[in-house]
Amino acid sequence: MTPTLFPTRIETERLVFERFDHDTVDPFELYTFVTRDDWQGAATDHMPWFRFRRLDQLMAFIDRAERQRAEREGARYLLRTKDDHEIVGTTAYGPEWEERRAGSGIVLAERYWGREYGLERASVFVELTFERYDLDAYYTTCAADNRPSRRMIEKYVSKYGGRHEGLLRQHSSRPDGTVTDQHRFTILRGEYEAATGGGETMTFETEW
Repeated sequence: MTPTLFPTRIETERLVFERFDHDTVDPFELYTFVTRDDWQGAATDHMPWFRFRRLDQLMAFIDRAERQRAEREGARYLLRTKDDHEIVGTTAYGPEWEERRAGSGIVLAERYWGREYGLERASVFVELTFERYDLDAYYTTCAADNRPSRRMIEKYVSKYGGRHEGLLRQHSSRPDGTVTDQHRFTILRGEYEAATGGGETMTFETEW
């Protein structure tokens, strides 16, 4: 078996993270999910890269996820509810080994907004960053006009003692050529340790 730096499966109180590759993802099931209106609309408004229109585009996306994991560049997961095994979205974890930091992102179908799945998912990656991967910082960004994502990020960044760094102007390009402003948030190791000192962490289950 090829050694892996990333869990193959993660379980939290309400979510299951499944390794995103051809062995575990049913492309036809996922294609049905990503072509729904609640995915093609507001869910991917700020992340149009995930608006798959054809099955071959989705297969190529799974190919990329496999390569990134194999090359230890990052790990993508399919998110399901733990109780009824419904697909709710995807999430990815991206370490930057030389810079000793990591970030993550999430896309949830709109019907699952407001349940704090994003917050539950983020806690996993924040804690893995410091407790397992021995990195020094966790960061994330969101588009300046993406208020739902910003509210979610502010909750978990505050929980772990981090802060809003500021607005990065003309920072990220989209497929149509437009460039967006992005808010950046960070949690440093000292902030994380002060916020969790004596507290319980890594309460989720992992399979490697």
